[in-house]
Amino acid sequence: MARIVPAVRGMYIALTLHLLWTLGAAAVITRRQRIPASAAAWLALVFLLPVAGTLLYVLAGYRRAVPAAESCDCRGDAVEQIVARGCGTRPAPRNSVSLLHNGSNAFTALIAALQHAVRSIHMEYYIIRDDRIGRTIAEILIRKARAGLEVRVIYDAVGSWRLSRTTLRRMHDAGVRTAAFEPVRFPWFTTRVSRRNHRKIVVTDGRVAFLGGINIAKYYLDGDYMGKWRDEHLRIEGDAVKDLQRLFIADWARVTDECLDLRRYVAPHGIRQRLPIQLAWSEEGPSRLTIAEAFAAAVVRARQRVRICSPYFLPPTLILDALRLAARGGIRVEVMIPTCSDSPFSDLVSDSYVADLLDAGVELYRYDNGFLHAKLVIVDDTLASVGTANMDYRSLTDNLEVTAFIRDRETVRQLAATFDDDLASCRRITRAEWRPPLWRRTLGDVLRLVSPLM
Repeated sequence: MARIVPAVRGMYIALTLHLLWTLGAAAVITRRQRIPASAAAWLALVFLLPVAGTLLYVLAGYRRAVPAAESCDCRGDAVEQIVARGCGTRPAPRNSVSLLHNGSNAFTALIAALQHAVRSIHMEYYIIRDDRIGRTIAEILIRKARAGLEVRVIYDAVGSWRLSRTTLRRMHDAGVRTAAFEPVRFPWFTTRVSRRNHRKIVVTDGRVAFLGGINIAKYYLDGDYMGKWRDEHLRIEGDAVKDLQRLFIADWARVTDECLDLRRYVAPHGIRQRLPIQLAWSEEGPSRLTIAEAFAAAVVRARQRVRICSPYFLPPTLILDALRLAARGGIRVEVMIPTCSDSPFSDLVSDSYVADLLDAGVELYRYDNGFLHAKLVIVDDTLASVGTANMDYRSLTDNLEVTAFIRDRETVRQLAATFDDDLASCRRITRAEWRPPLWRRTLGDVLRLVSPLM
């Protein structure tokens, strides 16, 4: 009996400490995590694994308080005002856009722009591979830097971990300025370790810009074990180039502490075509949820049809609810996702959304002709978004992303036609046929509970 009492006392002390630890974590998490699903997932993890869960939260989940969005006198629709308040950008009115529907088109246009550059080249990528296409572009940058151009490259330290030191050294020796975004150095982890720079931006001479879903890697040309990669990219000339240049300069200052003068890197253009483009991005600060909120607002404003492409479909609650409300309200909502992706874990969670969307009347399609990597939102025939943001929590609430909202009927029509052409390579998922194995359905539902942490 004498031995039992200390054991019981120890158990009560442990339970009390566990409860106090969890309550303390709840006070911090609920204040910092303003998305209920995300807060609940982190609280559950800390409750089940107090030490490990707290460590993971500090490294991957902790968020500084987000400053209030600036007041805005913008008189556009909801999407325009959300982006203006979050990013400070208005629709840039005069632009010329080339739609680059695959790696071959994108790399051909990119290499041509790099070769024609005479003053400056600014590049920012999540993935730069040390492969055939990566070395080709590196050689162009080296030649240009030796010719006296200002060449700057930002690469994500995690996404570009295969970029060799040999290639970087050759670039440095030639005068190319490079900077890694948030290197992960054990054991000096920071609370920013899970926040990656997922942007893909190129600006040459302040005149020509590129953005979209295509990284610097040869599998965009040759494919891989999943087949050919299907993606979307943009080549832009005109007023919107200034906003992309401004974003690059801000990111360069973030990783190097060097402040560049925007006026030196923006050139006049002769574009007279009216093709409004509004640039939106997400990062720590007032723009943290700008892209997610703009996507949801775009779906809500639909009157006839919504088309969405995404390689990873784990939508935050506000977007999921917007899609269901639109479908139940009679709007035709079509979502195209890959048959399989390079993340089996994400595929399992994505499957858990299928039944809910089908029950709401959303049309779901599996793309079978390779890997669908395009990030595309089309609303009616008036608005389209092409960029880097996937429809998942990690992309929309953590990573640095950028997207272009295009308000030109002809360009939107062309993107819609490409979407409709891709439907020929898809299988539609029907409610009657949707019968995944019990183990897969159960595991997906369980993993969905922690999808805000992914």
